[in-house]
Amino acid sequence: MKDTRVIEFAKKHREDVIDTLQLRLKERRVLYTLLLILCVTITYENSSVILSYLVGSSHQVPELGERKTPQLKPDMLKRLDRALAETSEDFPQYWARFAGNQKRLGEAAGLLAEEGSAGLALEKVNQVVVSMKEFAAHPIIKSTKSLEKLNAEMVSVQRILKLKADTAEAELKPLVFVRESAAGGSQSNRNLFEYSLR
Repeated sequence: MKDTRVIEFAKKHREDVIDTLQLRLKERRVLYTLLLILCVTITYENSSVILSYLVGSSHQVPELGERKTPQLKPDMLKRLDRALAETSEDFPQYWARFAGNQKRLGEAAGLLAEEGSAGLALEKVNQVVVSMKEFAAHPIIKSTKSLEKLNAEMVSVQRILKLKADTAEAELKPLVFVRESAAGGSQSNRNLFEYSLR
């Protein structure tokens, strides 16, 4: 026997339907907002992994409390070279030392332009600083304005690049301002007291 009962559905007015649709729209907005917050949180928590994936494994993210290693810049070399040139005018008899140090600075600038040669450039600059510190600390050298300016530049470079160029313990070497000539060694020995009649 068939069940002939009539099932009555709840009647909804037009306002009820509109309220239901608006409620679903609000729920969707809340859901999208929560999903967006979740994505931002996941990205923030895994930022180092994502950054290393995007930038590459060679990129190092500095840890808390670590400082970046100081880098040699072309401006430092230019300022030091300018100070060397000005000081060399006050001490023309020591042109060989100044010319050698200016040559080293030129080589350092060339090495700095090449990729991966910053360490060698830093060594050249350290040699210049040590050489000129020895020169400035020598007792026979009188201080001038340009020498004081050069000293200030060298102190600045030492502080920024953390160079160690202490000349206090080094022994004083004589300041040579003439070239060694090989002409004296090539002369034959002569005896002035020998005299022969011909």
